[in-house]
Order: sequence, then structure tokens, then C-alpha cells
Amino acid sequence: MDKKSLLYLLILPLIWGIYYVATNTAVAAMSVFSVGIVIRFITLILLTVMMGCRGQLKELFRVKKVWKKLIMIGVLGFLLDTTAFIGLTMCPAGIGTVLLKTDVIFVNLISVWIYKQKFRAKDWLLTFVMLFGIVLVLGIDFAHVDIGGIGNLFFIASALFVSINAFVIKSAQHDKNQPVSDNVVAYYNNFVTMVLFTIAAALTDTLGQLQFFLTDRNITVALLIASLGQTLIYVFYYYNLRHFPVWLVKIFLLLVPIVAALISFVLFDEELTLVQVIGMAIVLGCAGCFVVGHQENQTGRSELPANKEE
Repeated sequence: MDKKSLLYLLILPLIWGIYYVATNTAVAAMSVFSVGIVIRFITLILLTVMMGCRGQLKELFRVKKVWKKLIMIGVLGFLLDTTAFIGLTMCPAGIGTVLLKTDVIFVNLISVWIYKQKFRAKDWLLTFVMLFGIVLVLGIDFAHVDIGGIGNLFFIASALFVSINAFVIKSAQHDKNQPVSDNVVAYYNNFVTMVLFTIAAALTDTLGQLQFFLTDRNITVALLIASLGQTLIYVFYYYNLRHFPVWLVKIFLLLVPIVAALISFVLFDEELTLVQVIGMAIVLGCAGCFVVGHQENQTGRSELPANKEE
């Protein structure tokens, strides 16, 4: 793995961590639906400007053979956010965050069962050890957690939607009849999700909360940061999905709780315990092992004869 590839993988959890903290700040005062409307609307503007500067806007109307996948990506994007929000209203955020990270397990299973990718026992072990490290980073006390709570099912459903969506995105990027660019996928994803958030906000009578944007300084700053973060997530997440196996991208996204914890420690003076530091070391160590293993696999393939490599 070259330095550029590793950099793109490492930047993604950094951006996602900042987005996570900013979004949580906004959701503390507004519903997830109204927050979603603002973030997706600003992101839509940024994507339009970005695609306009690159002369890509015309590509939005060349999706005749892949439009169903693009709509599905947006619907799954809405469902994964909504189910996670419902889970948060019924269960503590800590256990919810861990359950959301089980998407890496779903991705591994889909990779093995459907895409016939080979996972060694070492890979599975590293995955579960990383999840254990996440538990330490989040400081969860399972003695006071309702493992069987119905809200946990919504977190697991969200993780499943995230996993499926990643493969649908990759399928649209590499569609054999009409492959589309990352920005086109992002634009449709963002637009469909925004429309669904608007409908949900209207049904739950939370559209009035939009007034907090531009009237409350802290919320405005949080939403602007989250919107920029969402835009950059589209850029880096889709780039990584295009160039790397889905499971590897998801492994690096397990670094997000570490980034969020460090941001909260620096900006909000939240306590950082020794147990959390140990958890961070475990997660980072496992991620390093995955990088080395992926590099060895790539090197092994490059040494195969051309007819066998295919």
C-alpha cells in the first residue's frame, strides 16, 4: 500500500470523527430530521459547486441504466440514520455506538458469503479485538447495560443498512453497463436523503426547528462544520470504496470513536482515562496489522503469473 492510499484511508476517520462530534452537538438541540435537512441542503450546494467547477453536472442526467441503484443508496442512507436515531431514543449512546460498529462484521460476512473473499482466522480475531478496543475507548460498563433492550435492534438494523449501502455504492461505481463517478453517486444519495428527511420532519412536526440555524450561533457553527464534513465524507469515503475492499474501509472507520474521544478531550475538556488510552492502542495496533496483512496479500498477488491472477 503506497503512502497516498494509506493517507486517504487515515483521513476518512478523522473527517468522520469531526462530523460525528459536530452532528451530536446539533442533534442535542434539534431533531435528527431537521439536522439532516440542513446538512444535506448545504452539502447539496457544495456538491453542485464542486461538480460545476469540474464540468460534471451533465453527468447527473446520464444515469438511465443505474438510477435504481442511486435511489436505493439514498433510501438506505435515510434508513441507516433513522434507525440509529430511534435506537438513541431508547438506549444509551455508548452501547449504540458499539452496535453500530458491528457493521464491520456484516461487511465481512457479506464479503465471504456473496463475494467469496477469503478471511483468515487471524482477520476475524483482529476484527473482534478491535471491537473490544472500541468498547474500552467508549468506557462502557456492561454491568449497567440492558443488552436485550429492543432499542439495540435498531442499532443493529442501522449497521446492516450501512453495510448493504457500502456494497450498493461500490456496485454503482463499477456498474458493468453504466459506471458512474463518485460525485454523481454522492449527489443522488444526498438529494434523496434530504427529500426523505424533509418528509419525515413534516410528519413529526419538527420543521419549525430549522429556525435555530442562523439564529443560534453554536448550532449554526456545528451545522456548518457537519455539512463540510458530510461533503468531505462523500469525497473520501467513495474514493476509498472505489479503490479498496469494503471490509478494509470499514476497518479504518473503527478509528472514528478514537478521533471523537480525542476531539472531546481537547475541545470540551472531557476526561480521558487510562482504560480509554489502552483501548486506543489496541484499535490502532489491530489497524496496523490489517494494513500489513493487506500489503502482504497485494504483494503475493503481484508475484502471481498473469493468467492465475485473474
